[in-house]
Amino acid sequence: MKMHTEKIIHKTGSSPFSLHRTVIEPEQNNALYLHCHPEAEFFLLEEGWLDFYVESTCFRLQKGDGIFIPHGMLHNAIRPEDCVTEIIYSAIVFSTEPMERCISGGRTYFDALACHRQKCIYTILPGKEENRKLLSGIRDILNLRNTDPATCELTIQGLLFVCWQELYNIYLSGLIEASGDTDLCRNLSKSIDYMQKHYPDTLSLEQLAELSGYSESYYCHSFHAYTGSAPFEYFNRIRIAKACEMLSSTHKKITEIASLVGFNNISYFNRMFTKIMGVTPSAYRKG
Repeated sequence: MKMHTEKIIHKTGSSPFSLHRTVIEPEQNNALYLHCHPEAEFFLLEEGWLDFYVESTCFRLQKGDGIFIPHGMLHNAIRPEDCVTEIIYSAIVFSTEPMERCISGGRTYFDALACHRQKCIYTILPGKEENRKLLSGIRDILNLRNTDPATCELTIQGLLFVCWQELYNIYLSGLIEASGDTDLCRNLSKSIDYMQKHYPDTLSLEQLAELSGYSESYYCHSFHAYTGSAPFEYFNRIRIAKACEMLSSTHKKITEIASLVGFNNISYFNRMFTKIMGVTPSAYRKG
């Protein structure tokens, strides 16, 4: 697999962000493996074009386009058939928690993430005047990736505040104003966050419903309306995303990976992986 990934600044206790730059060679079709993480992300395509998936929605990104991905959402990217050039992209993966702690008067600027996470996905297009400041802020952060982290941690954190203000002004504030039952969305998010943290564990419907404070039937109905999937369909997708990460970044045996992501039956793991990814685990590992 001819894929070059470079992580310049990693998360630390004082700086909860990381900057990434990835180069995809022309013969490589898989541009970004299916995965999710507890941090939000600004993604910027610098060269080429690709199909970027967040959950089940596909976004065709061109050179210069960006996209915001909320925390905990499955995402991946593939090379379109008509793209035969090198693909280069950068990403800022960051936690919103430091910003939330600094905002007085509650979580107003971040309520959309808790209440309508699915709708918070936002494509950042250079052709739109309202995106100009946001794209500029993202590039300013990425320009610091070759700088000693000890000399620019506060600068990057400050620029993240600027980017979040722009995202809030041009998009997230409208979601909050148009939101419906915010308590329902926030309560469902509790179970989704729990799934992502406890993907190796055996979870029950009763346990997940209790986390959200609802009956099992109401929880299932509301969860499907919120995510488009049944609870355990979604849970299995999180597990398969973690398996994809291990297949791409480790030499662990497939049987071990299956166990590490919560599948005790290798045949069931293989079936679920093939159903979700369209290829077997071994074929995925080979690229």
